[in-house]
Amino acid sequence: MRVVLPPLVVRLSPNRSSRHGVPVRLVVVHRPVGGYTPSVEWLCNPAAQASAHVILAPGGDAATQLVPWAEKAWACVAFNAVSDNIEVADGAWDGSDPQALRVAARVVAFRLHKRGLPARWTRDGSQPGFCRHYDLGAAGGGHTDPTTSLVRWLRFVWMVKRELRRGGFRPEWGT
Repeated sequence: MRVVLPPLVVRLSPNRSSRHGVPVRLVVVHRPVGGYTPSVEWLCNPAAQASAHVILAPGGDAATQLVPWAEKAWACVAFNAVSDNIEVADGAWDGSDPQALRVAARVVAFRLHKRGLPARWTRDGSQPGFCRHYDLGAAGGGHTDPTTSLVRWLRFVWMVKRELRRGGFRPEWGT
């Protein structure tokens, strides 16, 4: 099944700041805490002191952009300035929502394409490419999202590479 980038609603979070000219070299994949709408609400709350660039809805049929691509989302501590951050729903990672996983792979491939980055899993964030929040360790905040399952993650890595090879991306998606 071919996938496309979902419709995108822009709702800017106050939890963002300047990248101060630092070039992006990573796309970091996250898993939100809670459902789609409550997660959007929380990441737009100043008390959260956290955000992401985009959060995908279950099924991958919608998404909300919280932070413009040119700005820094507050998502992975020491890697905030150098990363685009994508939140992908639980079902993509537990196997109950394969369409969400396919759409997430398309979104990550799109950001790699737009940034001129390789479709390479960078296991600690030191190389250009993409990774799990988990891969960033303590410097990334010490989280275990979106999955600690190596089997699931390697499948996703393969999917991202396939989507980047497939190409055919729209010129823009988001602000």
